[in-house]
Parts: sequence; C-alpha cells; structure tokens
Amino acid sequence: MKKLVPLFLLVVLFITGCDLSGLTVTTTSQMPVVNSFSASPSNISGGGSSTLNWTVTGATAVFIDQGIGNVALTGPRVVAPAATTVYTLTASNSAGSVTATTQVIVTGTPTATPTPTPTPTPLGLPVINYFAANPTMIAYGGSTTLGWDVSNATSVTIDNGVGSVTSAGTTVVSPAMSTNYTLTASNAAGWYSLTITVLVGAAPAAGMPDLIIQDIVRSGDIVTYTIKNQGDAAAGPSTSTLLVDAATVANDSVGALAAGASQTETFVGYTYSCTLPSDSVVVKADTGNAVVEGSEANNSYTESWACLLQIVPVVPVFVLKPDLVITDIWIDGHTIRYRIKNEGTGASSVGYSRLYIDGAVKANDLNVPAIAAGDSLPRSFTYNFDCALPIIKEVKVTADRGDTSNESDETNNSRTENMACP
Repeated sequence: MKKLVPLFLLVVLFITGCDLSGLTVTTTSQMPVVNSFSASPSNISGGGSSTLNWTVTGATAVFIDQGIGNVALTGPRVVAPAATTVYTLTASNSAGSVTATTQVIVTGTPTATPTPTPTPTPLGLPVINYFAANPTMIAYGGSTTLGWDVSNATSVTIDNGVGSVTSAGTTVVSPAMSTNYTLTASNAAGWYSLTITVLVGAAPAAGMPDLIIQDIVRSGDIVTYTIKNQGDAAAGPSTSTLLVDAATVANDSVGALAAGASQTETFVGYTYSCTLPSDSVVVKADTGNAVVEGSEANNSYTESWACLLQIVPVVPVFVLKPDLVITDIWIDGHTIRYRIKNEGTGASSVGYSRLYIDGAVKANDLNVPAIAAGDSLPRSFTYNFDCALPIIKEVKVTADRGDTSNESDETNNSRTENMACP
C-alpha cells in the first residue's frame, strides 16, 4: 500500500514575506534539465581557446567528456582543442540522465609555439589545471584575456602587473609587446608555475592615427565604450559598430580625435538585452576604414558578458489526493458485499466499483459517493451469488473504475479473495 510521503524541499530564497497559504507538494521524480550548454567563441584559430558555459538544474551529477570530467551544476571551463571537437554534457539524477552537446570549430594552425604539457607535479604540490590566453596573438594596442584554474593552492599569483588572484578566474591584459606571463601556485608543500606567451604585433607606423577601443561598459540596457587615437597624428571622423554574438546591432558616429586623445561614446537608440547564458560583445572602430591608420588590425575589442539571472522563488506545494482501496469482501447470503476506504489526504470523486468472479465481469456498483480522507463505507453489488457445488471461487472487487478520482496511487484499487460457495 502506497503511503503519502511528505516532500521537503531545501530552497534558498532571496525573498521575504512569502505567502505560503494553499500550498501543495508533489513527489513526482523528474529528469534533470540542461538549461544551457554553449561554447564562446564557437570558432577559434589553431592555438586559441574557447570557454564552455553551462547551467543545469535538478541533477545530482554533471559530467563533460573530452577529459574534463565531473563539474558543478553551473560554471565556465576554458578549453583549447587542437582540432574541431564536440563536447557532450551529461546530467544525471535518480530518474535518469540527459545530454547536451556543443562544438568548438578549430581552423588554421597556431602561430605561436604551443605551451608544452607541464610535467606532473609531486604529490601534495598545487595543480595548475589550465592557464591560457585568448587570443594568444594580438595587434599592437589590443587586449587578450588570461584564464586559469588551480587546485590545492593557498596562494596564486601572475607576474607582469597582474598580481595575486583567486584559484580560478580571468583577467584582461594589454601588453605593449610580446610578453611571457607566469602563473605561480603555492601551498605548504611548495610551489609550481606555468608560463604562457602572448604575441603582440608591431607598433603602428609613425606620423599616422591609430584608433582602438579600450573598454565596453553597460549601464542597464545602455552600451557605452571608450575609443582612443593612440597614433601620433589626428584622426578624422569615423563610425564605430556594435556586434552582439557576431550580429551587427548598432552604429555610432565619432568625431575627429587628436593624437593621443580618447573619449566615451554611446550607441544611441539601441536597447541591450542579454541572451542566455552570455553574449560576446564586440565594438569595432573605424568601420569602413574612413581613417587611414598606422594599423588596421587593432580596431576591434571583445568582451564576454554573462547574463544576470533573476532568481524566481521556488515554493513547495502540497497536493491533497485521495487513495481508494478495498479493505474487505464478504458474502451475505447470495449478496456480495465489500468495504471501500479512502486512505489518501483529499476527498474522492463520485465513481463506481466492479465485481469479477473467476476473472469474468459480473456486476457494477454505480454511484459510489465521494469519500472524505480517512473515511470508509460498506457497499454491495446487485448480483445473485449462487452455485450448485461447494467450490472455491476467485472474487475480485476493483474501486474507481474509469479513474474518476485523481489518486496518489492508482495501483492499489483492487482486492481479490478466494471464497467458498454458500
């Protein structure tokens, strides 16, 4: 007999004063849900890297193949595949598992010498899971993003002006020349380090302007950016372009800029709205090349913006359902009687019961009234139970024929007894 088991949900709510009246609870087991799984960028050059982002709910375990392994329900992970690779995420719980895939397309060959795989560290030392730059080669005046993940460290530092950092994260750097960045992770057992190289293109030609984008900022749904002329000659009027996930969404007219001057501009008339889980936001200076520059390779600047999720409170609800069972069957003369009981937590609907003898349908008891939770009542069938010989008969009574009541357990409606003829 199925019993109703209260379901207690542990819910972290950023709300106060919730009205919990009229709540119901369900105990239905549900499959996990992969809300999102993507790679940004999805196309990289050989030697570059991409960031996997995912959000999963309702899972007790999340696994990503291609050597990544078990991961948290949400998070980023930087990957640097040598060839086009499909990543498969598997989310599991007691109800089963679901999968999702995303692909990183790799084109070309790396221009920088690949960083050799670090020698395994002695037992107890920190482990550098990854340390990479994206991209590994930038134009003069451009920027790249350093990303890292370190385990078993009490201190993590990156040289060349970055300083102390957390065990996992990213930071944007703009080296003026090709630079080696060394990450050093330490703990009580010692230290371990890994060095990567960021290649920087040549400086712009002398006597010419050079427009670059230094920063992109959002305030609510307004997107602004800083544009600078880092050349040593004035730049005439130009047009800047905003791209979100590779799609052009807005343009901005920029006035003349003196050598070394910078200013903040706004994309007027465009309302930004994030697309889950994150957006790749690019601002490109001098669209159409109206300004003849010392370098045309450093006009673009890219940032990845994670969407700000609104947490919707999950409120437990209690579902009151009936559960009809047959508790007894007996013979009174030539009348077959039975007792029907509601063992559930809610009232049943009006329905009917059915009588079987030796597997054959013999009678129905129509208009069985609604039964309150916990109540029972005796009923009988209008059927003349008679037989010439004192043999055993298989008598079966089934409640709620036609499933008129939405029960907590639909498998316990029947009762069978072997009964002798009177």
